[in-house]
Amino acid sequence: MINANTKEMELRYKIIKLALLQHHKKYLHGSNGPDTFDCAGLVWFIYHEILYINLYKNGYGKSTTTKIMTNNYGKLTLFKENDLNKDLNLINYGDIVFFHRQSLEDKIPKENNKYPGHCGIYLGNNLFIHSSRIKDKVVISNFIKNEYWKNILVASKNILDENYLYKFKYIK
Repeated sequence: MINANTKEMELRYKIIKLALLQHHKKYLHGSNGPDTFDCAGLVWFIYHEILYINLYKNGYGKSTTTKIMTNNYGKLTLFKENDLNKDLNLINYGDIVFFHRQSLEDKIPKENNKYPGHCGIYLGNNLFIHSSRIKDKVVISNFIKNEYWKNILVASKNILDENYLYKFKYIK
C-alpha cells in the first residue's frame, strides 16, 4: 500500500518542477506544448505528462479553461470574485487556479458568467505560473504584488485530492 501523503507530495513536486521548466516559453493561442502554450494548454500539458490524464475530457463549455474547471477530476474550491480577502492557504502548490477574465471566445462579457477565461498552476508562496497572451510567454505572477490576479481569482482545483489519487493507473 502506498502512503497517499508521500505519493501526493512527490506528484506535487513533479508538477512544480515540470511547470518551472516551461517558464519563458512562447505563448500561442490554442497550443498545448511542448514548445508553445496558451494558458489551458500549459495546465493540460503538465498534468498530462505527470498523471497521463486528459483534463479536457468530460469537461463542458466552449473554452478549454472551462473544460478543465468542469471536468470530473479533483476537488474544486470556489472563491468570490472581487474579494481581496481570499484565503490563499486553501490552495496547495501544484493546484490549478482559475481566473474570471474575458477569454478570446467571449464576445460579450457578462457579470454573471461563472466560468473562467484564464488558468495557471499555483507554485506556493503567493506565486503561480501561467501562459500570458499579453506578455507573449509563460510567466510567474504574484497574488500579493499584483492584486489584479487575487481580485479575479474564482476557483482552485486540487487534482491530487486523496479521494482522486487512487484513480491514476500507476498509483494503485
